Amino acid sequence: MAVSLVSEAQPQSSQPPPPGAAFPVCVEGATKSFRQGTSKVEAIRNVSLSVASGEFVAIMGASGSGKSTLLHVTAGLTWPDSGQVFVDGADLSTMSDGQLTRFRRRKIGLVFQAFNLIPSLTAEDNITLPLLADGQSAKLEERLQPLLNRLGLTPRRHHRPDALSGGEQQRVAIARALITDPAVVLADEPTGSLDSVSGQNICQLLQELCAEQKRTIVVVTHEPAVARWAKRVVVMKDGQVLTEFPTASFNNPHALAAHYQDIVNA
Repeated sequence: MAVSLVSEAQPQSSQPPPPGAAFPVCVEGATKSFRQGTSKVEAIRNVSLSVASGEFVAIMGASGSGKSTLLHVTAGLTWPDSGQVFVDGADLSTMSDGQLTRFRRRKIGLVFQAFNLIPSLTAEDNITLPLLADGQSAKLEERLQPLLNRLGLTPRRHHRPDALSGGEQQRVAIARALITDPAVVLADEPTGSLDSVSGQNICQLLQELCAEQKRTIVVVTHEPAVARWAKRVVVMKDGQVLTEFPTASFNNPHALAAHYQDIVNA
């Protein structure tokens, strides 16, 4: 006797995308406190921030506003007490220290005010260090020369940091941040150690990289002359985001500074 087996179609289970999957950077309700003696200080309090792919955002605030803490939380350099941080769709809280280190090296480009270059290495060696540390030496040549050319560093590639100007050192730091082709570049006061002309050149470079290569860039600054290069400004005060605004309607940094002061003094 023939037996007929009928296979019933199984329902497809569709998992919803994780929160923040649509953004290279998504911070949700982050709070971070520090101890100062016997006191507890909330550096950031219930802060949320989303940055779209290819967007250039400036986080602006005075010293102590929490802007650098927010950047460090976003980069996984410090853990929030509560809230979630997603970078390139990945929840940083699910990673071990080793996983987070590898993820940061591949997905997050960091640029600091003090450059953080290794004095004994040439510009080229500083730039390629993240790739070598990640075992990606095969990608060196295809990525290095275009970066050197774009950032105007080819003639300076064999110079050590002490033979470079401040602006050149920061361009080396930016190249180092870009060499792994990260999902996002996070820059903490990148013009703070530069003169005004070099600082504006760095800002213009970041804006051009965003436009040409669709880089996602977040810059922390207290300077209106830096913030005006971004597409959007997020204003922080006392550990919270007050508001945000587009920069397109401001023709000069003075107008943007006046608007910023109106916000923080309201």
